Amino acid sequence: MHAVVVNQEKCPRNHPCPVVRICPTGAISQKSWNSAPEISADDCLACGKCVTSCGYGAFRFDNAGAK
Repeated sequence: MHAVVVNQEKCPRNHPCPVVRICPTGAISQKSWNSAPEISADDCLACGKCVTSCGYGAFRFDNAGAK
């Protein structure tokens, strides 16, 4: 199974993350406007919408553990 992760170093954390609204399952949340978004692995479908929508490249597929 592929998982999506947030690269904290690429996320500018200076605005509300627009990718939160793009997630079809609501798996992405952001505690405050200056915090990095978080992904709920239980809710994430790994559809890739966040990966292709983030202009900073902060979302990526993490294939670690994939068989």
